[in-house]
Amino acid sequence: MFSRNIMTMNDIKEEWSVWTAFVRFQDGVGGKERPVIVLDDKIILCICMGVTSKQKSHHLGYKLKEWRHAGLIKESWVRFEYLRIGPGDFRNWLGRLHDDDILGIQEWLNDLAYDHKKYGLS
Repeated sequence: MFSRNIMTMNDIKEEWSVWTAFVRFQDGVGGKERPVIVLDDKIILCICMGVTSKQKSHHLGYKLKEWRHAGLIKESWVRFEYLRIGPGDFRNWLGRLHDDDILGIQEWLNDLAYDHKKYGLS
């Protein structure tokens, strides 16, 4: 009935795909299943961005316009954090970001990079 979840590990390679994955806590002790967006696939690890439904400020994240299109069940924000997720940590494929959100995230990341340079942040 839900063909969206019948995916193989090869499908993780698709840039801008949305998955649930086991994300380890920063201290390395434990973790939890969270939605993530794949930015880049490497042989061993995928570079992803975290997604949250709790964030309410556009300054700290990008608000997805088409979150339902991506397979998410709640209004969601992309957080500026890069996550390294191993292939065995991916659980379920949810969908792919809408083209409007892909462009919005790219612009948001460019603005963050510009601000970083402008204010001499490293």
